[in-house]
Formats: sequence, C-alpha cells, structure tokens
Amino acid sequence: MPKKLRASGILFASIFIFGFLVNFVFVSMREGIVRAFLHPYQISLVIVSSLFLLSAFFERLRWIQPLIFICLSPVSIITEAQGIYGLGFFIMGVLLLERAGFFLRHRAPRLLAVMLYLLAVEIAAVLVSKRPLADAVSPTFFIVAFGVFLWFLYKDRITVILKEPRPPLSLTERGLSQAERTFVMATLSGKSQKEIAKDFELKESTIRNTLVHAYRKLGIEDRVGLAIMGERYEISE
Repeated sequence: MPKKLRASGILFASIFIFGFLVNFVFVSMREGIVRAFLHPYQISLVIVSSLFLLSAFFERLRWIQPLIFICLSPVSIITEAQGIYGLGFFIMGVLLLERAGFFLRHRAPRLLAVMLYLLAVEIAAVLVSKRPLADAVSPTFFIVAFGVFLWFLYKDRITVILKEPRPPLSLTERGLSQAERTFVMATLSGKSQKEIAKDFELKESTIRNTLVHAYRKLGIEDRVGLAIMGERYEISE
C-alpha cells in the first residue's frame, strides 16, 4: 500500500468522522440522541468513514477512495447545478485515481471516459433543475480546462516516453533472485498474482511474499510503483 494512499485514507476518514460528531451535536439538540445516531446522513458518514479506513490498510481496497469522491460528485452537482463542491469532489476523485495507478495503462481512453462522465453529470444536473440545456455550455468549458490540466499533469511523462530512450535497469544487478525476476517480469506484463500462481502452479501467498521481497530490493512499495518504474526504465532480467 503506497504511504500517500494510506495517509489520505486516514485523513479523509478523520474529516468525515469530525463531520459526524459536529452534525451529531446539532441533530441531537433538535431531535434527540437516538435520532441523531440513526439519522440517514449520520449513517452515511459512518459508512464513508469506515470505507476510507479500510482503504487505508488494505491494498486491494485502494480504489474505494477515488470511487467515493467520483460517486459523491454527481450527488452534489445535481443537487445544485454546477455546485462547487461537486466539481471539487470530482477533481479529488481523479487525482486519487491517478495516485492509485488508474491511468498507467490505456491513459487516453480512460481520461476521455472520465471527462465524458463529468459532462454527463453536468447535463443531468441542468435537466433535473429544469434549466435550458444551453447552461451545460459552461460545464463543457470547465471540462476542456480540466482536460488541459490533465495534459500538463502528464506532459513530462508522455514526453519522456515518446521522445527519450528509457535507461536500462537490470533486475539481476539489483540483487533479485531468479524467482523474483520471473514474477516481476510477469507482473510488468500485466498479470495478477493469481494468474502468476496458476501459471507456475504455486500458492498465491508464495507469489505475494516473493514480490514483496522484490519490491523492497527495487525501492518501491507495490505493483503501482513497479508500473511507474516500468515507464521510466527499460527493465530486463
């Protein structure tokens, strides 16, 4: 689990828990303690906080963080068309997707899909609020601007990939064993730990433990770090 994702999971969980406590005080003053606990908004805050905490400590759940914000985005935007909170949730979700490694593969179509998602949400917000469809022009300009922002976010990396040869990196010189080199190369090819275990007729836990040792020798934390390293270097056994 990348340290930044763990930190962000704990941070967001703390923020939502704080929101729960503040809202609990005000709701309990109006409706009593029991209703303050059972209020739908309070329950949703508890669920979201729990999901953030789980995502902070379990690597397979790291996608929960961006998905929460991506899902909160249309709720906020449709409730109040072009709501600044919804756009903020959307940007936060995309940045967390980037941190989780979502855009490492098939970058262009995934970026396009994300921006089309926002456009669809904005159009839905305009229709729900019974405003003229022309009001969706403003969100469209925002989407274009956000696309430019993403371009600048990845421009240096794309330039390196397209124009400059990647420096070589030998796994043997980094001290990886034969098994570690084999599993790392298989992971770079896109295979999951389950698929590698099936190919070599080994337990998935064996593959996982071997990769953990390999990642330590390479100075990375997980397969996302390995994918980033694969973009920067020409990795060979």
